[in-house]
Amino acid sequence: MNEAKYRAAERRYWHQNGLDTPGETWVRLASTGTRVRILEAGEGEPVLFLHGGPNAGSTWAQLIGHLEGFRCLVVDRPGTGLSEPVRLRHGNLPEIGARFVGDVLDGLGLARAHVVASSFGGHLALRSAAHDPSRFLRMVQMASPALVPGETMPSFMTSLRNPLLRWIAARVPPSRRMGEDILRQIGHGASLDAGRLSPDMHAWYEDMQRYTNTRKNDFALIADVVSNRDAVELTPEIFAAVDVPTRFLWGRDDGFAGEEVARAIVAAMPDADLVMIDDAGHLPWIDFPADLARRTAVFLSSNRAPHEVEASTASASPFSATSMRAGSPLAPPSNRPFAGPSKAGPI
Repeated sequence: MNEAKYRAAERRYWHQNGLDTPGETWVRLASTGTRVRILEAGEGEPVLFLHGGPNAGSTWAQLIGHLEGFRCLVVDRPGTGLSEPVRLRHGNLPEIGARFVGDVLDGLGLARAHVVASSFGGHLALRSAAHDPSRFLRMVQMASPALVPGETMPSFMTSLRNPLLRWIAARVPPSRRMGEDILRQIGHGASLDAGRLSPDMHAWYEDMQRYTNTRKNDFALIADVVSNRDAVELTPEIFAAVDVPTRFLWGRDDGFAGEEVARAIVAAMPDADLVMIDDAGHLPWIDFPADLARRTAVFLSSNRAPHEVEASTASASPFSATSMRAGSPLAPPSNRPFAGPSKAGPI
């Protein structure tokens, strides 16, 4: 851990995305007593950003660089970035996840906020929304949430179940080549081949792995939850309880779960819809940051139902999108929300 070097790398990355050094707040989560760091940028309605793993809050800098009119509150999940660690495992994940968003908002003195979430952050957001939807204004889920029925897992994650390989993986020096291999596994090959991915993002991500304990902490979490999946997988009952206007912006090339899984999740939720993003992977905002920021802003700024808000905007985009909402002809029947085998997936 080298906090000074990581802070310097983080500042560079925010500046490279046209942003000032973000403000910083620390809150203590009531459920765990953990001190969590929150970066803040912009003004307007509050938006809480929850990242996946292994990753840290500044992964959102590219998106936020194009997002105006919001108070962006960017969380370093416990054990990632500079936040304190907590032993989050399958035995306590359902309870901690159910209270996570509420605990963060309580620490910030906020009654409600929008939420933008990805992967394991999406998992936490869905558990929190099912537990207390009153804390949410609107929600954007970027591609597949973690631990949903029907997803698959890339090889770099399956290897973490082996304690020796996990120990080695946490100590191998990060490199651009390793990062690109992982990005291809999770669906970003088209952007890599087209040269769309920011070299600044690669540099920040390597420094995040090099100078924080993120890899060590998230690798232990991944190994535990994928080995005890039955205890933590999101269920149709959880999806049905998420009474929050929600839009999924789902990369069509997402390496964890495709459109069939996406449709099933949306069909199980009372107020959700889906936009499939061509040539995008598991982290679709790194493929098309300006377009994903615009789509996010349009949805969060609306007071209409998800399916009534602009979804397909091909004329303004270099790629096409397909929209679908719960109850549409494309969706599977709500009494049969998921099909196919359940496989270990992302965090």
